[in-house]
Amino acid sequence: MISLVRPAAIDDAAVIARIHVATWRSAYRGLLPDDFLASLSEDHYEERWKRTLSESAARVYVAETPEGVVGFASGGRERAGEDHYSGELYAIYILRQAQGRGHGRGLVQAVAAGLRELELEDMIVWVLRDNAAARRFYERLGGVFVRTQPITIGSALLQEVSYGWKSLADIRH
Repeated sequence: MISLVRPAAIDDAAVIARIHVATWRSAYRGLLPDDFLASLSEDHYEERWKRTLSESAARVYVAETPEGVVGFASGGRERAGEDHYSGELYAIYILRQAQGRGHGRGLVQAVAAGLRELELEDMIVWVLRDNAAARRFYERLGGVFVRTQPITIGSALLQEVSYGWKSLADIRH
């Protein structure tokens, strides 16, 4: 499937929100409480993404096919004071039916280019420990395990792990 990866525009907020909610509901079923997943609101996320796209220094990209936008990713300066990393891949979500077709790699490449524009030279990403598919994706891209920490999402106490690239040039495509 041919994909164009481009910077997201404010007009993309609704489709990003739709993908955000749909992918959380599919990727995190069984990992997060059902009532939490059911409570996710496209309207809430659309407002949040409009703010991010209009105000933030974050770099946001979408993967678009002839059928429409199938995924998005965002990144920017590392947010939690993690030692040895200045850049962060904040989020990357691809609709289930579009996964495995190179969209994720293209989005990671776009975020890495955005981090370079911010004069950042490395990157970290956080992922739920039990999200095996996402962990394999980062490992295939050359991400190296950094550490584990607890995270609370809704009423669930989970573990998340981080993967890092000491140089953006180390990202395998």
